Amino acid sequence: MKRLLAASLAVIITIALCACAAQSSTSSVQPQGGNESNSQKTPAPEEPKKEISIVIAPPAGWEPIPNSVLPVQYMKDLVSFMVKEEGFKGDNLEAVITEAKGAFEGAFDDVSYIGEPETITVDNKEAQKLLFTCKVSEMQMKYEYIYLFEGESVYAITFGGPTESFDSLSSDYEQILQDISFQ
Repeated sequence: MKRLLAASLAVIITIALCACAAQSSTSSVQPQGGNESNSQKTPAPEEPKKEISIVIAPPAGWEPIPNSVLPVQYMKDLVSFMVKEEGFKGDNLEAVITEAKGAFEGAFDDVSYIGEPETITVDNKEAQKLLFTCKVSEMQMKYEYIYLFEGESVYAITFGGPTESFDSLSSDYEQILQDISFQ
């Protein structure tokens, strides 16, 4: 029974986090101006996107989520840890935080931010940490999102789980943030 509850909670957390990310990952098509015909335009060759590898050895007890669609996803004591590329349009961390807050407020109920976004360093990169609580399917949840740029891409490192379980793993979050590497 406990295992079923943990699996159900993992699914709820993943769906909630992915739903929030899906809202922030939408793109818009810009109309092309001018009267030139398409045959006169030569598209610039696209450079292949650099493949980023995320290296992490989480502390004891963090179990990988089997068959996850995310490059990094672990669970411990009903708390989820994941890393994924985001589709935000902002070109600096402050703009990304503004977009993220809009996504959170559209995806979750009763969003309440804890303090102001904090500037931290992750893998020798400037990052912004945002902490908040909210309700997901009538469950009180707590999340810590860390945003950083790797090349031209925005990545989110996310810790999330039930409020009563979340704070007990704070030392693990710090260790993960010290050890994570984008290569």
